[in-house]
Amino acid sequence: MTAHYPTKFGGLVIHHSLGFNTLLATPNSQPKRGARRARQNKSPALRLMEKDANANHIPQFQSTVRVKHHFRYQAVASAGPVSITRAELLNMLVVGVSSTQVARMFSGIKLNRVEIRALSVPNLAAGTDAQLLTETIEWTSSYGPSSEVSDSGTPLHPPLLITAPPAQSLASFWSLTGSNESDVLFLLNITGGAIMDVWVDAILQDGQSPTVIGSFTSTPTVGQVYALALDGRASNNLVPVSYTTTN
Repeated sequence: MTAHYPTKFGGLVIHHSLGFNTLLATPNSQPKRGARRARQNKSPALRLMEKDANANHIPQFQSTVRVKHHFRYQAVASAGPVSITRAELLNMLVVGVSSTQVARMFSGIKLNRVEIRALSVPNLAAGTDAQLLTETIEWTSSYGPSSEVSDSGTPLHPPLLITAPPAQSLASFWSLTGSNESDVLFLLNITGGAIMDVWVDAILQDGQSPTVIGSFTSTPTVGQVYALALDGRASNNLVPVSYTTTN
């Protein structure tokens, strides 16, 4: 009779057969001790409860509609310092509700990043490139000093300003309808023709009574979505690019 002596090697059980120059390997199907012990420690009733809970539980979900978006504006003329408030961020996207009124689509908004690109001017006359162009943003704060960021260049080598709200600046917090809407988030100096890109997180209205804005000179269409000028209708200098607007 041939004797077999099983030994473990890694994840296999090796059977040594005496008298023959052969090895028979079979998978080691024994579970790890910790996992086996954990299963053994659970009572049948507990295992049955876990099975039923997993089968019958409705998965949770977040009902709040939160979106990310990249808005683009262009400065009609050089301006500054321009104050951008919480209210103006909340008014970035609206919908017409009458021939003279629009309503906000956002109940909350948070600013993530701003970029300003001055326009280059090719084929300048001799000496014109000496003109200095500067784009500036000053982030305001109630918890410390304000923080100013700027970039300068020339018409042939225009400035590019890239900045985000510093920690503890007013713009680093969410802006919510009805909460300190007159707060100035940042002060802006911008050159004429410059492109301003703004990245935000926003929360759509969900059953709240939306803020209605009235006294429009150009007639809104009911149900039409509009992007408003970032610096407000009174100035209407930072106008949306590639989006229907009204003032």
